[in-house]
Amino acid sequence: MKPTGPLLIAILVLSASAGSLRAQRVQPAQPVDVSKLPFIEIFSPTFFWSDAADFVRVGSTNCPNGRAVAGGVSIRKGHASLRILESYPDGESWVMKVVNRQRPAKVASLQIRGFALCMLPAARRVSVMVTQYTRMLHLSDRFALAPGWVSATGRRGCPKGGLPVSGGFGLDRANRGPALPRLELSYPDPTGWNVRAVNGAAAPGPAAEARAYVVCLGNNDGANIRDYRTVYFVTTDVTVRRGNGVTRRSVGCGNERGYALAGGARTIHGRSALVEMQESFPDTLTSWTISLINRGGRRDGDATVRLYAVCIGP
Repeated sequence: MKPTGPLLIAILVLSASAGSLRAQRVQPAQPVDVSKLPFIEIFSPTFFWSDAADFVRVGSTNCPNGRAVAGGVSIRKGHASLRILESYPDGESWVMKVVNRQRPAKVASLQIRGFALCMLPAARRVSVMVTQYTRMLHLSDRFALAPGWVSATGRRGCPKGGLPVSGGFGLDRANRGPALPRLELSYPDPTGWNVRAVNGAAAPGPAAEARAYVVCLGNNDGANIRDYRTVYFVTTDVTVRRGNGVTRRSVGCGNERGYALAGGARTIHGRSALVEMQESFPDTLTSWTISLINRGGRRDGDATVRLYAVCIGP
């Protein structure tokens, strides 16, 4: 795949063993000085896994000598009903933890593509300068999410000349029907952001109203970030109760002039394989919402999850 359009993708090929459970060491979330990491690039390694059910897979996309500020995951080849368990920044890497909840008739191979938006100290072949863009824009499009664990896809594009840097999925504020969403895939293409999700509400029934989100950098529309020189991280820890307990929290940038660039979540205590991401999206210009469900029972206990908002500010 050659880089096309404003989204510049460098493809690296890595491998990860199926069912591996690797401990991830989260680096301190120090602010990023844009002048020291002035270039941006999206890296996209491919992980080779099997589609066996209920094994947790971890993919870490690295930024060479830089900092990861957004990420995603997609299926490049094969079929699986994935659940995103964790998606978070870890210093020079963006980490995605996923599991396949669908038991296949025969185990087959998967090619999973991870994504990381990297801020770099030096230009590479397809890097662009952050200061090339003076505006940041949040956009979303509605799509139907039918009940019965049937996957549905949504996409939102950037305006012409825009660079998609992150995105997400969430229920529409106007949704009134039954919905038990799970986020399966979340990833960029050259001009926009794609999501795939399922609705666990009982079928038959009405489809839920959902939205696919994209965060774009550009020069024509959106909030003025011309003088913004810092990317910083805001975290908060929440409890997700066992027995299908749900926690939904908005993480603000903590600064009325800060804008939400991306969001994430990581289980720091409890059974991480039982905490699934339901929604992850920018609810306002200055905050990011994440909702999670804990499928664990009494023996598994409650889980403590760290939520992230990645913000850009003066």
